[in-house]
Amino acid sequence: MKSVMVILVLAIVHGLAANVSASEKVGPESIFNSVLDRYVSEDGLVDYKELKKNEGFKKYIEYLSNTDPRSLPSDKHRMAFWINAYNAFVIKGVLEEHPIKSVLKVGWIPHSFFKRKKFKTKRGEITLQVLENEKLRETFQEPRIHFAINCASISCPKLITEVYSAEKLEEQLEAQAVSFINDKSRNYLDKENKVLYLSHIFKWYGGDFVKKEERIADYVAGYLNADDAEFVSNNKVAVKYLDYNWGLNEQK
Repeated sequence: MKSVMVILVLAIVHGLAANVSASEKVGPESIFNSVLDRYVSEDGLVDYKELKKNEGFKKYIEYLSNTDPRSLPSDKHRMAFWINAYNAFVIKGVLEEHPIKSVLKVGWIPHSFFKRKKFKTKRGEITLQVLENEKLRETFQEPRIHFAINCASISCPKLITEVYSAEKLEEQLEAQAVSFINDKSRNYLDKENKVLYLSHIFKWYGGDFVKKEERIADYVAGYLNADDAEFVSNNKVAVKYLDYNWGLNEQK
């Protein structure tokens, strides 16, 4: 009987140790992954009200604040880190102000949410504007970044339900480019009038997508469905830019 009890106790201790070991192996990306999967819908809308209660998200923000991306093993790791940081800091910023109807309603200076609100990093505080322009655009010169970062607004490229990772980064950026450009609520082709209606992102950051002698329509055509791409390539289409909807990307 005593030996049976010993075996039982050892089994319980082993089980507890295994659970502790498993929890220790849950990395920051896994934490943010579960947050995105739980609180972000397939169409990119966020349940901010419920997310505000989540302790795991706070731990991920701590990770971002205490990690020096220079210590990461490659540019892909660093790019993924800063894309995730941008998206997480935007969510944090919204949660700090919630309830709000738009990030443009934060602060009295235009675009204060991006220019004035600061977030802690290993090397000091940073604004979303500096993060986007210096840490991402200038450093990596990768136009598809614009399809990966989300500004908590309806017209932004949608927030996906998983973290960006070095191992999948190329696949994820390409998928986001295709998804955003073929989303008719954000970009669409009017064949009858030969007008390509595009997101204002292509106007604001045009130089990131094409050189001066190139057409933005040709860049977009590279991601359009085959039928629309052929039409844009074979016809002279005018480009017009859609109004930007800054309404909060919140689940109703």
